[in-house]
Amino acid sequence: MRSCDVTHEDMTYHRDALMPTALWHLLKRLDVEQAWPPGTTLEHLHDDARVTLAEPGTVISVYGYSRAAPPRLPWGFVNPATGIAVVYDAAADLLATVFTPEAGTLVLPRQVAAAHSERGRWGV
Repeated sequence: MRSCDVTHEDMTYHRDALMPTALWHLLKRLDVEQAWPPGTTLEHLHDDARVTLAEPGTVISVYGYSRAAPPRLPWGFVNPATGIAVVYDAAADLLATVFTPEAGTLVLPRQVAAAHSERGRWGV
C-alpha cells in the first residue's frame, strides 16, 4: 500500500481517488487528524453535528467562504464544551464539514467577514 492509501470499511482509497465529499471529510477526520475514534461512521459524524447544532451553548456565525465561486455565506457552529465545529452551506443545502478546530471557538470569527448571530433572535 502507498503511504497515501486509506482503508475504510474494507475499501482502499488511493491518492487522487474520486469519492463523495462527505466520505473524504470522514477519512480526513479519522485517518489524518485522528480527531474521532477508529470505527466512527459517517452517521456518527452527522450525529455529532446534529447535537452540536441543537446545543444551546453553541456559538453561531455566518462568514464569507471565499473558496467558492461565487463566494458563499455558510453558517458556522462551534460548541465550546465539546470543541466540535459544524459548517452548514444553506445555498447548497448541505452539511459542508464537521471538525474539531485547533483554534477552538475562534476558528469562525477568524474567517473573512465573520459575524456572530444570537440564537434567541433567530429562534434556533
